[in-house]
Amino acid sequence: MKKTILFGLVGAALIMFSCQKDNSQENSSAVSATEQENWLTAKLDADFASSQEQVTAYLFSSTELSALVETPNVENVQFVLGYSDNTLQIKVIGVDKSGKELGSLDSKILKDPSYAAKLAKLETGETSKTDKGSALLNEHLMLSQEAYDGIVAWQNKLKTVTDLNEITSYEGARFQHYSLEAAVVAEMLKGEDTPNIGLFLGLNGIGKVTGILIELDKNNAIKSKSSLTGKTMDNPEDVYDGIRPSPPY
Repeated sequence: MKKTILFGLVGAALIMFSCQKDNSQENSSAVSATEQENWLTAKLDADFASSQEQVTAYLFSSTELSALVETPNVENVQFVLGYSDNTLQIKVIGVDKSGKELGSLDSKILKDPSYAAKLAKLETGETSKTDKGSALLNEHLMLSQEAYDGIVAWQNKLKTVTDLNEITSYEGARFQHYSLEAAVVAEMLKGEDTPNIGLFLGLNGIGKVTGILIELDKNNAIKSKSSLTGKTMDNPEDVYDGIRPSPPY
């Protein structure tokens, strides 16, 4: 009798655990949609600014990102915005010409309070753009100095906690995602020894928040270019911007 009761309790516990596990998986997928909805109405106050100041960049695994952009029919990638724990959350999805999602990849948030020294490489980098032989790629290339100025401008906005709603919106509607041609991301992934692509937030020429894509090494530092002799130069790898926000696009 005792054994029967014991087995019954064990069986019930296993069923409960199984149900909890299923619910957890469902909640996990529901949280992503909830975070996207929360971002649209999030109060961008001092709590948000203080939390967001700790975010250095959003990291995407090059291996996983490569698989995403190589997925058949993926034409564009979208960096989708969400909101949780007073912090902006970002994931990337691959979409076809019609905007249908064909795959997704979560980011890891890099928090490095000593990153200013690494970021300085952009400020002292080369001041000319290298012709990539493609109008599309050249359109998205930006000067390393521009990237540095944009990133610092965003960080300063967080310190002052001013105009945060204005710079993250278009005509009062909060940005939902940023789009970029998959070919641009594929070009970045051609470089060797690039474990991660970092998405840094910055302000563009009209003072709106945008994403700045930078190749990172195994220590999540900004990669340096290599010369034809194989020697590492002080100049950073190419930096890409020009990500289209939605709205209005």
